[in-house]
Amino acid sequence: QQPKAPWRAQQSHRHKRQMAEDEGLRRRGAPNESSERASRASSPKTTAQRAVAYKPDIRVRLTVLRDWWSVFRSRYMDSVFWITCFALACQFAVVTYRNVGPVQPEVETPKAYAKAAGKAVEEAAKAAAALRVGDAALACLNYPGGWMWPLAVAALVTYLLRRKSTVYLLDFSLFEPPEEWKKSQAELVQLMNNIGRSMKSYEEPDLEFMAKVLGNSGTGDATAWPPGILQCEDPTKQQDQTMVAARHEAETVICSTLQRLFESTGLKPKQVDFLIINCSLFSPTPSLCAMASNRFGLRSNCRTFNLSGQGCSASLLSVDLAAELLQNNPCSLAVVVSTELITQSLYHGHEKAFLLQNTLFRCGGAAVALTNKASLIGRAKYRLRHLVRTQITDDESYSAVFQCEDGSGATGVRLSKKIVEVAGNAMKVNLTQLGPLVLPLSEQLRVVWSLLRRSPKRYLPSFKAAIDHFCIHAGGRAVLDGIEKNLKLDPDDMLPSRTVLRERGNTSSSSIWYELRYIEEHANIRRGHKVMQLGFGSGFKCNSAVWSRCR
Repeated sequence: QQPKAPWRAQQSHRHKRQMAEDEGLRRRGAPNESSERASRASSPKTTAQRAVAYKPDIRVRLTVLRDWWSVFRSRYMDSVFWITCFALACQFAVVTYRNVGPVQPEVETPKAYAKAAGKAVEEAAKAAAALRVGDAALACLNYPGGWMWPLAVAALVTYLLRRKSTVYLLDFSLFEPPEEWKKSQAELVQLMNNIGRSMKSYEEPDLEFMAKVLGNSGTGDATAWPPGILQCEDPTKQQDQTMVAARHEAETVICSTLQRLFESTGLKPKQVDFLIINCSLFSPTPSLCAMASNRFGLRSNCRTFNLSGQGCSASLLSVDLAAELLQNNPCSLAVVVSTELITQSLYHGHEKAFLLQNTLFRCGGAAVALTNKASLIGRAKYRLRHLVRTQITDDESYSAVFQCEDGSGATGVRLSKKIVEVAGNAMKVNLTQLGPLVLPLSEQLRVVWSLLRRSPKRYLPSFKAAIDHFCIHAGGRAVLDGIEKNLKLDPDDMLPSRTVLRERGNTSSSSIWYELRYIEEHANIRRGHKVMQLGFGSGFKCNSAVWSRCR
């Protein structure tokens, strides 16, 4: 046997020593290099896997602190500013009084008092002429034991922190469908029967299911459908799903709504700085914004945004985008159009999860004018107080409202059986973020007290203590029933949502504006009243906004 080479002997010796060290570390319970290499080898490689395996650290705590600071700045900074200004004014008045000082008469007679009063007036005039008030202001800052310097700095800091461009809602208009677009439930059942025969899509069990859902949906006998579908009232005709029919519906809804808005506000199309149109299922080329710009002749530098795929919560998402644009562009005007076009979205299959959409969605639209122009603020109806957006990212929420093909290849929107539960979870997260912004301190302290007591039944705050009117998306009767129970609302609070659902059906993102118009016409809304809008959408999203009435 030949002797080992020196380098091999050294390598063997290092290997034995490493094994001995690893054994000692293993007995002591300490991690060694080999275990670290194994853990790195078993660690996730892709970005998605690393995101799932991410463990929060101190940054999450800093995020929570940042959220609390945002709440304090948004809700209480104004109060701190005015309290500081009041204290500053009181201190200034005290030092000014000491600097000028009253004049006492030598003899306590009426003539002496009159003479002393005249002399005081003369001295006050001389003091004003000699800028003794300015001297008093300097004395305030140098006054021993005074709080002028800290108060002045605090007033300046709070003024800078509270400065934020406020967004106002000038006015809004709604789409009023022609009478020939409105059909009763019986006519809709017959319409589906004709579509099933002409296109050989629906069978008898499908028609019975849609008739049953339609009867329990909470919709009335005057909801609107587009002409591309209504032409199937003639049994010899098929549904018109062409781009021409879909564009005709888009032009009718969007352009007529914008025309109403310009007429009611007196605005000119050339004044619009930002145009945002949201429509989830129909996104043609050129875009809907290009269609509206061409129709009304908007400026060439008007910035347009076309949002799709956002579901029934897209209106508040568009308002949030408009608010961000206005806050970064002072003295501007933004117009938001919310609609859903259903000419091409009718489902022609047999699966019940897809057939639900045929009985819920209807034609509707709304156009909203938002501004921060000083010349238009006096005409504004509402002021945007808070807007909170929530996106739930788990698989069940993501697939709750899903556009896809069924087993036979028919395209439609699938609604999950757990959509009410998913919507409730999203609403809970959203209102948890909105609560500290709007709820009074008494309600917040009750929540904190129930958490400190660790009681199994936690206190649910009442949003009626802070909100006067509610505009909750009219997605369906079951959704409205669940929200009414969870938020502890009265039937009168849900009346706008139920009325809009009965008279117009589920008009998707524009439903909250129909509800606001109902409140304006039937409720005693006054200046200072707060209105909360709550919308749900695919993804799954829940968005909420709080407006205060200006006039």
